[in-house]
Amino acid sequence: MSELGRRARELLKELKSYNGLNLSPYNEELVRLIFSEVDEHNAQTEAIVSELRRRQEAGEEGQEVDEITATTMCLHYECIKRNKRLLLIYMNERMQRLRDMRWTQRALPEAQKARCCQNEIQFYNDYSRALSTYTSRAEGVGMDLTLDTRPPKDTFVNVRGLKDAGEVILSYGRATILYGSIISLPSEEAEPLIRDGTVEPVEWDDGFGRNKQ
Repeated sequence: MSELGRRARELLKELKSYNGLNLSPYNEELVRLIFSEVDEHNAQTEAIVSELRRRQEAGEEGQEVDEITATTMCLHYECIKRNKRLLLIYMNERMQRLRDMRWTQRALPEAQKARCCQNEIQFYNDYSRALSTYTSRAEGVGMDLTLDTRPPKDTFVNVRGLKDAGEVILSYGRATILYGSIISLPSEEAEPLIRDGTVEPVEWDDGFGRNKQ
């Protein structure tokens, strides 16, 4: 029997080694071995139960043996619970990261998709469709909730150009983004530019000693 819970711990350490914006490659082989370990503990438990029934039917006694047997059963049971709990943590964390990618990137990057199992890809697609339906004008709230990663303080935001992006077309007209230049943009239109590194939000003094963003 392998070291108790070692494989499940390795699985979580593997995922933790990647930051919250990335997935580790789905370790199908290690997951399979953990399920096999659970089956092994379950088989050992069933064997103990069968032996207890045989002794009961045969009228055998032996309190000391019964205590050892009970302790062994508890050990197998706790190992099963621990492996299942760690597997659930692994699956839940991966699903949470997939949900976060839908909100922050609006699509599943190919590099991350390659690290998913088929069920995870299906989960992402189903979640993406549900979110799109909820935010749509026809069937939902009619507002793209993924635009702002944090609630905007104002309808416009001041940003500084991080590179020469040239002229961009906005809802109110055209604007030119140059490196180091500061312009005011609608919050919902500034957010994609902030995300892709074209601009960054800045603060300025309103003349009364108060900083505004």
